[in-house]
Amino acid sequence: MKSITIINSKGEPQKTRIEIPIEGAGGELGKQAVINLTALIAGLEKMKTEQEVVTHYHIICGFATCCELCGFMTEKSTNDLMHMVEHLVENELSRVEAEGKGGQYL
Repeated sequence: MKSITIINSKGEPQKTRIEIPIEGAGGELGKQAVINLTALIAGLEKMKTEQEVVTHYHIICGFATCCELCGFMTEKSTNDLMHMVEHLVENELSRVEAEGKGGQYL
């Protein structure tokens, strides 16, 4: 995993980008599946409630498992990716709570 932080002219962090090398196969179809998985992960920040974050996390888990079982990602790549996703989910749950929309999980 590689983390890149983009800073502004004042030296303040503006954005962080995390890169995880994904190993697998599947040719063009495999690439497309991993691109779609990446888009799902990026969608976490659009969730507005705790329920939405948790539901979206479950969707990501299912999609990642499917990618692994189809051979598009190795087990190690899937584990590395999901470890990072768990951290992102924790961050998003904290954000939702700070916005006053936490505790809405049924």
